[in-house]
Amino acid sequence: MRLRALLMTAVVAALSLTGCTGDDEDSQGKGYSADPKVLSIVAGSEQQKVLDTVVVPWCKGKGYDCRFTLKGSVDQARLLKAGDKDYDAYWFASSVFSQIGDAASTLQDVKPMFLTPIVYAGWRGEMQKLGFVGKPDVKIGDILGAVESGQTKVWATNPTQSNSGATALFAFMNHFAGNGTGQALTQAQLDSPAVEQGITRFIRAMDATPPSTGTMMNECLAHPDACRTLFTYEDLVIEKNQELVKANKEPLYAVYPRGALAISDAPLGFLPHGTDADSGKRRILTELQAYLLSDEQAKKQLLQLGRRPSSSIGLTLDNPDVTVFNPDWGIQANLKEQGIQYPSAAVIVAALERYQTHYRKPVDAYYCLDGSGSMEDNNGWTGVEDAAHQVFDADQAALNFLQTGPLDRTTVAIFNSKVTEGPWSVDGNDAAKLHELTTHITDYSPGGGTNMYACLRRAAEELGKVTDTGRKRLIIVMSDGKSDTGGDRRPALDAIKALGVPVISIAFGSDADPDQLTEVAAATGGTFVQQNDLVAALRQAAGYK
Repeated sequence: MRLRALLMTAVVAALSLTGCTGDDEDSQGKGYSADPKVLSIVAGSEQQKVLDTVVVPWCKGKGYDCRFTLKGSVDQARLLKAGDKDYDAYWFASSVFSQIGDAASTLQDVKPMFLTPIVYAGWRGEMQKLGFVGKPDVKIGDILGAVESGQTKVWATNPTQSNSGATALFAFMNHFAGNGTGQALTQAQLDSPAVEQGITRFIRAMDATPPSTGTMMNECLAHPDACRTLFTYEDLVIEKNQELVKANKEPLYAVYPRGALAISDAPLGFLPHGTDADSGKRRILTELQAYLLSDEQAKKQLLQLGRRPSSSIGLTLDNPDVTVFNPDWGIQANLKEQGIQYPSAAVIVAALERYQTHYRKPVDAYYCLDGSGSMEDNNGWTGVEDAAHQVFDADQAALNFLQTGPLDRTTVAIFNSKVTEGPWSVDGNDAAKLHELTTHITDYSPGGGTNMYACLRRAAEELGKVTDTGRKRLIIVMSDGKSDTGGDRRPALDAIKALGVPVISIAFGSDADPDQLTEVAAATGGTFVQQNDLVAALRQAAGYK
């Protein structure tokens, strides 16, 4: 599996209308407010359009102080499970990750707000070549045949980091287990050779597995040569096609896997704090739920965004707007397919852990971390240390579903004006050895100049010596400054380009040189991201496994 066109999750735009405020997904929230007229919701980035278009204007009209923080599915689940009390309500993309986070049934008044099927989509010409255009009944075997035979390139998000990937994962597991739509995957089926072998083949046929659905869609549209088909939300196909058609570009075409259709249900629930403010906050949330589920104007707005009512029978729509649910895009407004039954929380967790340790292709990941003096001055090294604990330490990595696999190789090097420390490498997932990587990082004291090219050149040399181990290769470089462009720049660029290994380049702080880091990413089919939260940045980089 060749990983191309790597992308990082961009900072989600803050909601800024009067009466409502929003934080991007890297924020830590504003903390709990005891004001009963303040409602703080943590939501998946999938809900951004709904918040912008429907919820924010409603809050403003009602005079409510609604505050939103956008976070990924894993972060939401982790916060809820840990007993975090910063928020009044949680709005997950689907029940998959809400089950993980709400294993203790902490949330109350949980209701699905709308439905969105996961579809298999691709450029119309590509889907025509595969024989799927105009075919009303595309079976799961048809899609599997196209994916596993290499007839097309396929992208799907990392199921341990993104809801769309997780729901697709369980749909295909159900297929390999031989389950009908109303039968949930069991632990015994998860342990069976049929599921183990089938899902491993399928996952390893993926051409790229980014950690975010929204950024996967953006990068797929930006690199149509690398991304030919993908598993994504129906509403995002609709949203992107509206943009593509307006720009006179080829649209995407969607099909619905028969017998293995996964549906996201957007559950929204209240988190009680046991204070006098609970009744007022609960009343606001109940009003919001009723508005989204019952108000005709709200339902019309949601339909315009491609969200199907949760009260639909078999996902069937009455008098659908064909400019939205457009049959020329493969969108089936009167979809009578029943969605799969999701397994228990314990089975979900076990399956996601196995993705990291069994199903995905092994990874040779090489980290180049900026240890120059400025990293001490701007507290950047503290962020690197915190990230090391979450990515390399086995217990924390497990909480983030970022486990190192038994066949992985992890290398860390620290640079300033040269490779000053390391590289240190760990083969496999021995917890003690991986913790040593964290120890090396926390023991280091930043100092000196900046030359990321020396580390990139070293990474290319070492990765180039490795014979074919079946691992996919990945370089992550982070810098907060402008590198010396002396004798290392051109040899480094030539070496990593010739190697064919994508580079995720992370710019930290205002003094980082975006041109240098963008050049590195572009030269390798990787990606550049400006990110001031190094914990989030390095966790997301690890999510490409």
